Amino acid sequence: MGKKAALILLALCCFRIGAETAVGTFPKENADATTPVWRHAPGGALLGVPAIQAGTVVAVLEGGHLKAYTLEGKPLWDYWAKSPRLIPYVTRSREGTSYICRTDGTFIAINRAGRELWQLKTGPITAPVVCGWDGRIFVTTEKKIACYTASGYLLWNVELEQKIVSGPFLAGTGGIVTALEGGELLEFNPFGKVTSRQIGETPTAIIPVNGGTVTLLKNGYLKLYRENSLSPARNVGSVRGTPLGGISRGNSVALLLSNGSVVQVSLSNGKQQWSESSHIKNREIDTANDFAMLWDERGIYVFSQLGATGISNAGKRLWLLRLNGASSIPVLSDDGTLFSGGKDWILYAYKVENRIVQRKESLYGPAPDGNYGLANPDPSPWAEDYDRFYETRMNEELRYLSSLIKEGKVGENELNYAAYLREISGSSINPKISQSRPPVHVRHRSEAARLLGYFGSRETIPFLTELYLKDPDPAVRTAAAEAIGRIGTDPDGIAMRAFTQIITAANRDEQILIVTASAIGALCRFSGPPLSESGIQLLGIIERDFMPARARAQARQEIANMR
Repeated sequence: MGKKAALILLALCCFRIGAETAVGTFPKENADATTPVWRHAPGGALLGVPAIQAGTVVAVLEGGHLKAYTLEGKPLWDYWAKSPRLIPYVTRSREGTSYICRTDGTFIAINRAGRELWQLKTGPITAPVVCGWDGRIFVTTEKKIACYTASGYLLWNVELEQKIVSGPFLAGTGGIVTALEGGELLEFNPFGKVTSRQIGETPTAIIPVNGGTVTLLKNGYLKLYRENSLSPARNVGSVRGTPLGGISRGNSVALLLSNGSVVQVSLSNGKQQWSESSHIKNREIDTANDFAMLWDERGIYVFSQLGATGISNAGKRLWLLRLNGASSIPVLSDDGTLFSGGKDWILYAYKVENRIVQRKESLYGPAPDGNYGLANPDPSPWAEDYDRFYETRMNEELRYLSSLIKEGKVGENELNYAAYLREISGSSINPKISQSRPPVHVRHRSEAARLLGYFGSRETIPFLTELYLKDPDPAVRTAAAEAIGRIGTDPDGIAMRAFTQIITAANRDEQILIVTASAIGALCRFSGPPLSESGIQLLGIIERDFMPARARAQARQEIANMR
């Protein structure tokens, strides 16, 4: 063999060693599941778990790139973070916004079309971002948890005394729960109120369940701590072995043990319902960070860099896939496609499931499990205080709330503050309040509506659109439109319908149209195409010759900013 031929053979051998290979056991209908249905070279190794949302998958890559693909493997966009190093976490919101962080602590939001929305300095994140029910996000850095709106405004932050060992996870309250070194369990409600519980020892992991949190201990015991309660923990079962982590569904938990077994335990009677082996062998992984689990109507799935396993809800192993050369934990889509990044810089897609999760067709992710009460809050503590409507009192209160917003200290009183702002801004459309004296001045109603936008909850969109349509003064209506644009998210199209109503009306106020065009542009930039198409059509109407000149100019500017 010549020298040149030997070098070529050596290069091919080296490539094969680095390439991802898959072997597994599958039912006959999935017999070829070890062969990728497609592969793509993204230009770098994948870091962390890819994220799937509404028919697309995004992945963090070496070199500072975030890339998006369709589930069929078509490249969609490539965002470069202007840095070669990204932390290996990406989270996607219901709207398709991707949240990533550079290793220098720059936190970035990218819309579903790959366009940067905003960035801010949070410090390096140490866990995946958790998305709340109304668009807010919970961000974890070293010894700190902070809550931001979808538009990047800080609502609250809490300093931690110890290092996080598990979590944070979305809790049943819509807040988050996490465990610290030394055996402390922390439950945060959505507004930053913290409940602390002493576990007694550092758990191997925690699992949010209906009505509380289950802690997993090294000796195999499971303890349940009830939400919003300081009552003692209740033993809810035990397993033979060390549970590394798990997932819940209904009133049961599925656990992965250090020996690679998956067990299901009923929280009702504490009994183990079944045990099945996974692709993971004894002691191949050490912590909950080394694997991920999914539990849906199809069954229970275990993922690691070593491969993936599917188990039926009755405890029968459906299939097993071993991966060689994976650079990240894979992820499974609703249509049964497994996405895995290889150390050979290739993104692989394997068809491992023929069963499909049936969801209502939507360009958004699943609807939230609940709400925070911001759509219809209880009366504020000042609701019966007649003096609150006097000018000096409102000046004082609104100035104070503005300072809290700027300092990121809305915090535990968010519901009360939101209720107060609604009462002031909506005083002219609320019959009960509008009959009171003295009447609320336009300046105060406008400022209250404007400040409500900084709270960033999409639950307030229905109220703001009502204000936009019904308040008798254009200044208040423009403030409501400005607040909607600042919130940035409108997954149910409520604001767009209100904007359409005003744009197509016979009598049009120029200033209202200008701010409406600005708000439409903000919503379109946040969502990106194809969701922005309806907004662009509305901007096209504002741009027509019969519209006021300044409104036309604003519409043209908003359209230009989307390119």
